[in-house]
Amino acid sequence: MWLPRIAGAYQLDSKTVLRAGYGLFYDTLNVLNWAPDQTGYSRTTSTTLTTDYGMTWLAGNPRAGISPLTDPFPLRSDGTRFDPQVGNTLGLMAKAGRGWSFTDFDYKHARLQRWRFGIQRQLDGNTTVEVAYVGERAGRIPLSKTLSALPAQYWVAGNVRDTSAMTSMTQNVTNPFRITNFASLQASDPLQYGNLATVGFFTGANIQKNVLLRPFPQMNGLTQSNASLGKSRTDSLQVTVQRRFAKGFSLNLGYTRMHARAADFFYNEFDSEPSWRESNDARPHRLVGSGIYQFPFGKGRAFAKSGILSYLIGGFQIAATYEWEPGPLLDWGNLFYYGKLSDIRKGPHTLDEWFNTDNFERASSKAPASYQLRVFPTRVDGVRADMTNQWNINLQREFRIKEGMTLQLRVDDLNVQNRTQFAGPNVSPTSTNFGWVTAQTSATKRFIQIQGRIRF
Repeated sequence: MWLPRIAGAYQLDSKTVLRAGYGLFYDTLNVLNWAPDQTGYSRTTSTTLTTDYGMTWLAGNPRAGISPLTDPFPLRSDGTRFDPQVGNTLGLMAKAGRGWSFTDFDYKHARLQRWRFGIQRQLDGNTTVEVAYVGERAGRIPLSKTLSALPAQYWVAGNVRDTSAMTSMTQNVTNPFRITNFASLQASDPLQYGNLATVGFFTGANIQKNVLLRPFPQMNGLTQSNASLGKSRTDSLQVTVQRRFAKGFSLNLGYTRMHARAADFFYNEFDSEPSWRESNDARPHRLVGSGIYQFPFGKGRAFAKSGILSYLIGGFQIAATYEWEPGPLLDWGNLFYYGKLSDIRKGPHTLDEWFNTDNFERASSKAPASYQLRVFPTRVDGVRADMTNQWNINLQREFRIKEGMTLQLRVDDLNVQNRTQFAGPNVSPTSTNFGWVTAQTSATKRFIQIQGRIRF
């Protein structure tokens, strides 16, 4: 595949440069991502020890002092002890009744187009600022898609609970795939008959109606993994301030304002194409910074270059990093809401009420039933989990042991504020904890470490 790149730069004056570039990128197919389906070539033999809670034993007899382990795979009536590997002899029936998630190896690589335009300005001898626009458009992003979706005509719509579809679709009917309907198979293809006899889908007398109304009902579920259907688009403003290391001080600041959307989910299972929504792979704002400052005391610095003061206060350096960004958007299930979506983010924003919980349907008896079309978005603009807001600092000092050998002692303080970053709140309106934050993320609490090393 062709991966073109093109870029250019133009110097407006001695302190100003324009830069622009474009690139086309493809995802790779890593050989470790997928393995061949081993159905028929890898099989487990299980032994049923008892079917009546130990009244009788099918392997061993512990009541008589005989452990099942003395003969864990007893001889069967057909003269076998193990379920044989059948290889590919089952043909197209190998996965029937078991459900299957497969990857179509006629796979299209995910593709990304990216372009950037920026202007950089030198403010003084050590400091520059750059403002840039970055755009990205991606397609063929792999998604998981069911191929056995219940067709749209069997679902009900509305903002009021309707159980008619649920009652109809979950109704038990006679199972047309029951193995007793294929008695002749026992003689014509005993291997296939034995295979079907081990699958509950074919041995049950009844089956739910919705299973029979789906495409490929004999599969009992069929999903295409890595279907090349996803898309995304991102536009961002990036501002960078850099001060190179001079006079013992350096600074890097970066701010990004980003708008990212992705077609990465199916609003209803029968949708042929994914729907667009705001992406959680980006944040609307992100601010980062890092800096180093060397105190001007000690050998090679401005003051106290030698003597007792150099020994006492020389060689110190302090550094810090900072990171801030809003939390991820909350993911919602299908529910009923009777107000304006914008009102949800107007809550008091406390641990006991992270968002405005008014106007949600809280009664389980009135919540959407199964097989009821989605009426609530998966994400609501501005309703997010807790933000990232963290400072890290370190202090170090170097001791000169001799020419070419230095002892460095350093103390790192991660998460200086000892700030807890909370997990998302409960978003199930029928829960008594609805709107509550009851957990925290795995983000590091305050962590202090001391280290020393000798450089030579």
